[in-house]
Amino acid sequence: MANMELLAPAGSPETLRAVLAAGADAVYVGGAQFGARAFAKNFTEEELLEAIDYTHLCGKRIHLTVNTLLKNREIEEQLYEYFLPCYEQGVDAVIVQDAGVFSFIRQHFPGVDLHVSTQATITGADGARFWKDAGAQRIVVARELSLDEIRHIHEHVDIELECFAHGALCYSYSGQCLFSSMLGGRSGNRGRCAQPCRLAYETAEATGTAAGVSGSRTKKPAGEMYPLSLKDLCAIDLLPELLSAGVSSLKIEGRMKQAAYAAGVTEIYRKYLDLLEAEGEINGTVAESDRKRLLALGNRDGFTDGYLRGETGRNMISISSPKHTADGSGWVPLKAPERHICGSFFGAVGEALTLRLTDKKSGHSVTVTGGEASAALRAPAKAADVEHVLRQTGGTDFVMDELALHLGGHCFIPKQFLKALRREASAALRRELLRGCRRDGQALQPEYIAPVPSLKRTEAADWKNVFAVCDTPQQFYACVKRDFIGTVALALHSFEKRELAGALEDYAQVCSRCGKRFVPALPAVLREETVYAYEACWDGMKKLQESGQIAGFLAKNYDALGFLRRMGAEHVMLDSSLYTFSGHADAFFREMGYECRTLPLELNAKELRFRADAGSMLTVYGHAPFMVSAQCVNKTISGCDRSAKLVYLSDRRKKRLPVKNYCGVCCNIIYNAVPTVLFDGPVRADVEKIAPSMLRMDFTVEDEAAVNAVLDAYESCALDGGGTFPGEMTRGHFRRGVE
Repeated sequence: MANMELLAPAGSPETLRAVLAAGADAVYVGGAQFGARAFAKNFTEEELLEAIDYTHLCGKRIHLTVNTLLKNREIEEQLYEYFLPCYEQGVDAVIVQDAGVFSFIRQHFPGVDLHVSTQATITGADGARFWKDAGAQRIVVARELSLDEIRHIHEHVDIELECFAHGALCYSYSGQCLFSSMLGGRSGNRGRCAQPCRLAYETAEATGTAAGVSGSRTKKPAGEMYPLSLKDLCAIDLLPELLSAGVSSLKIEGRMKQAAYAAGVTEIYRKYLDLLEAEGEINGTVAESDRKRLLALGNRDGFTDGYLRGETGRNMISISSPKHTADGSGWVPLKAPERHICGSFFGAVGEALTLRLTDKKSGHSVTVTGGEASAALRAPAKAADVEHVLRQTGGTDFVMDELALHLGGHCFIPKQFLKALRREASAALRRELLRGCRRDGQALQPEYIAPVPSLKRTEAADWKNVFAVCDTPQQFYACVKRDFIGTVALALHSFEKRELAGALEDYAQVCSRCGKRFVPALPAVLREETVYAYEACWDGMKKLQESGQIAGFLAKNYDALGFLRRMGAEHVMLDSSLYTFSGHADAFFREMGYECRTLPLELNAKELRFRADAGSMLTVYGHAPFMVSAQCVNKTISGCDRSAKLVYLSDRRKKRLPVKNYCGVCCNIIYNAVPTVLFDGPVRADVEKIAPSMLRMDFTVEDEAAVNAVLDAYESCALDGGGTFPGEMTRGHFRRGVE
């Protein structure tokens, strides 16, 4: 049986030492910048460098999180200097979400492993292959995957797979959440999530089919309800299955938790991984005493084994309380790991004192000299006294197992000479053991970290050439009738898979007759079951593209990019969920041939001006997607009947957030209560300055009448050049942006 790495969180130096003592094979840490836990204590630069050395002396690995989205200035002015000391010190891997950061580190820091964060939402073999081909050594798979889906990736892509096994779960696919960002300005993509999923919500089912309908039926049971708060994950019973599925690294969540939690959980998982390695199975079941210890260390209304068995639903929700409870009784501090050494000391009258230390594990030795023994005027040095001083290795990483003493003549040796010799020898051995970890001079520093050149446009935005993305046939038919809409994208998740090929041809022909370009839009998340369905009807899609009836494809995730590349699709466009926060990220995709990229929803007007180029598309209308989830609000409240419904969540401010369940791809999306509007008088001039290649409108929760009302408003405000949007709306991040 192959070993699985046990990867533990370390939010502080204390926690790092504790989890290594508890048996972690590797730790992941965050520094002062660019980590997805911005509110954790995190490490200073000095603490990080010491942590790297200490971890390596323990014979373990250390991974640094740089897993947030970075803006241009952060990459160009901060990233190199921030990461360089850790790289040279020998950090083993860096965990990355941002394509621009990935590309930058790959180019300037050779030899460090690149791990793609769970924030990248990798759900299948195509997404894993995309990143392997880009140079990644490991994928942290989406937490929503089942054991079978993990196994499928392992069998089809030769890349390390890291999987969360214990700790908090997000309601949204990680990296596909704008809830905290859009409502409060604290972006989860920037490590500042305010956890709106842990708040109470009322639920109501719409009596109509569109956002804004007046009728609804309240579904809220007695007492407060937390329909978005997931229980904590505990996969202690599934270790054999995770190993057989091909998981390389078993990850414990918790960089914001205390040492007692992280080390206690690590110790229990270490116990059962060792049993698995020794016996090939976990003998019997997990001891009840260990289950109680895990609960005592911390839980949220008990545990769930998450999605690993392919389940979703109410039993995973801590619906009555979102609180994480712990009493700390599950952990007793363990002795920190140490390096065992042996020594040989020589001291004689008139000769330099010599101490040789040898690391028993590696065999590395160092010899140091210093001071000189003199003739004893009274009592000579006693062997026991010399040995006592030399064995005092507390405060170092070493434990002296054996010490050979060679004292010549009637000599006197000052105690301070012995202490200095011991300190110098310990430091020299430490340097020798760490020498192979260092990367001095290997970083490729650019002469000047210049902004990535963008393909700037000189013409103004073309308000008469709109790209409309539609969720439903009703929205589609409303859009194809408008002269100012040049391209219509229709979501594939709107159709039954068995009807897909014929439906696409019908809609492509409608667009052709109306003089529009037609673009199928792949789902927000692409799971393997859906991939099979698309493969089955790909010949039809390929013929439609070859004949010009399909103008391209809209991809919303890396699995879609990988799938479309594998199938030989042309003219692939990127949605805003494939984040291009910086010119470096934009260049990463552009070099791969992706000609059109939707600008991110979290950048403000100034940042968008810098980012916009000849391949950019700006969304000027749409209900922003707050959360993309494998869970389903309707299923949690009413049970699953596999029928699409519009449900509302009402928060404490009585904002009614529409929620759509896409049963064909088993996906649930929570949308903003009001649309973002960027085409009317107050912002029209700012959009002109951005000068994107194309303007985009997204229709998701609107019925046909609502779509027509929005299109009428666009025609009045954007084309006729006057007035403001007549309904309730927001500017999103256009004015403020995110920190």
